[in-house]
Amino acid sequence: MRSVLFACLLLLFAPLAQGQPPDGANMTDAKGRKQGSWSKSWENGKLRYTGQFKDDRPTGTFRHFNEEGDLTTVQVHAGDGRTSRAEHFRPDGTLMARGRYFDQEKDSTWTYYFPDGGLNRKEHFRNGTLHGEQVTYYPGGQVAERRTYENGLLNGESKSWFANGKLKSEATYVNDEPEGRMIFYFPKGNKEIEGMMVNGLRDGTWYYFNPDGSLQLQALYAQGELVKERKENGTFKEYYDDEQLRSEVTYVKGSREGPFTEYHDNGKWQLRPVPADPVRGTPEEMERVLVGQTKLREGVYRNDLLEGEVKEYNAQGKVIKTMRYAAGEVVGEK
Repeated sequence: MRSVLFACLLLLFAPLAQGQPPDGANMTDAKGRKQGSWSKSWENGKLRYTGQFKDDRPTGTFRHFNEEGDLTTVQVHAGDGRTSRAEHFRPDGTLMARGRYFDQEKDSTWTYYFPDGGLNRKEHFRNGTLHGEQVTYYPGGQVAERRTYENGLLNGESKSWFANGKLKSEATYVNDEPEGRMIFYFPKGNKEIEGMMVNGLRDGTWYYFNPDGSLQLQALYAQGELVKERKENGTFKEYYDDEQLRSEVTYVKGSREGPFTEYHDNGKWQLRPVPADPVRGTPEEMERVLVGQTKLREGVYRNDLLEGEVKEYNAQGKVIKTMRYAAGEVVGEK
C-alpha cells in the first residue's frame, strides 16, 4: 500500500519537478485575461518564472529563474500591478541589484552591490531614464564617482576620486557634454591636466603637468583641433604611424636639454606568448613586442643646441658618421 501511495505522489508532483505548470495554473477567464497562478518554462524544461495574475495584471510575488535553474529575480507587485519592487541575484545567490519598477521601467532609487554585499552604485530613475544623482563606490566603501543626470543626460558637476580619497577629476556637464574647466589629478592630489571645454570640445590652452608639479606641456586647441604645442619639462617620445618609437628628447624649461635618441622605422611587431600565472590567476596570453628596431642618431643638447658628439647609424646599427658640435655649430667630423 505504501509503495502505491508513493507512486501516486510522484505522479502528482512530477509536473512541478519538470517545470511544468500544475493543474489549475495558467488559466484565463472568459475575456482572455490571465487569472491565478501562472508559470512558464525554458525549452530545456527548467522553470522560467512563477507568479500570480489578477485580471491580466501581475500581483504579489514573482520569481524568475535562468536556464540553469538559478533564481535571478524576486519581484513583488503592488496595487494594480504597475508598480513593483525587485531584487536581482547572481547565479551564486548573492544580491546584485535592488529597486523599483513602474510599468516595467526602472523608477526611483536603485542600488547595486558587490558580490560581498558592499554597495557598488546608487542611482535614480524616472520612467526608465536616469534622473538625479548617481554615486559609485569602491569595494572598501569610499566614493569613487558622483554625478547628476537630468532626463538621461549628464548635467551639472561631476567628480571622481581615487581609492585613497584624493580627488581624481572634476568637470561640469551640460546636456551630456563637458562644458567649462576640466581638471584631472595625480593620486597624490596635484594636478595632471587642466583645460577648458566648449561644446564638448577642447578649446584654448591646455596644461599638462609632471607628478612633481612642474609643467610638462602646453597645447593650444581650437574647437577640438590641436593648433600647436610647447614642450616644457620632461622626456617626450614621438612615434611613427605604425607605433614604432621615432625619438626620445628631454626638455627643461622649454628647451631641449640632455641626451636624445632617434630611431629607424625598421622594427617588426611580433606576438609573443605570456605564460599563465597560477598565483595571480591569469590565463596564458599573447603580447605584442617590437623587435629589430635600431638607432638612427643620438647625442646631447645643451640650452637647446647640439653639444659634443652626435652619432649617426645605418639600419644595421653600425656607426656611419660622428659629428662634433659646440653650441650648435659643427666643429669636427670623424
